[in-house]
Amino acid sequence: MSQQFTNDQTPEMLAGMDKSPFTPEQLAEVNGEARALIEKQEAFCRAHLVKAIHRIAVAGCLTLRGGTGDEFNPNPEVGYKIRQENGHWVSVLTVGCTVTYPDGSSARIVSSAGSKHTCGGREIALVGSLLSNGDRIISTPQSAGMLIVRDGVPMGDDVLSAGHE
Repeated sequence: MSQQFTNDQTPEMLAGMDKSPFTPEQLAEVNGEARALIEKQEAFCRAHLVKAIHRIAVAGCLTLRGGTGDEFNPNPEVGYKIRQENGHWVSVLTVGCTVTYPDGSSARIVSSAGSKHTCGGREIALVGSLLSNGDRIISTPQSAGMLIVRDGVPMGDDVLSAGHE
């Protein structure tokens, strides 16, 4: 089984998310307009600290009751994919995608990142998304794709709200 990632985070991880990827030397070499944009973004990050994350659910995600998110298109050239640390490509799951359980039963994803976050017109599933049988996605086999929740920045009223099918 591949490594799984949750929405849990440490204070160090959260603080590292706002660390500039640029050294002072690199910033000195950037043109004025680009440097102003970078400084504006850095000021925004200082004013609105990261308070939580929501990882994107992909094929191979796990649920509280032992279900696994289904890979609906294994072709890495088709659909929206995320590359795992092991080099394999997996599909981004959306509302309506299925999860299969060891007994052969299945359920559909019914809550998501909301209408502001879509792939191909379908709302993206997250760790924390609900399923049609009341189960919940608890982990995902990818670590890079996530929505970031910041202090004072609204996420949207429909994030992780059920009612889609």
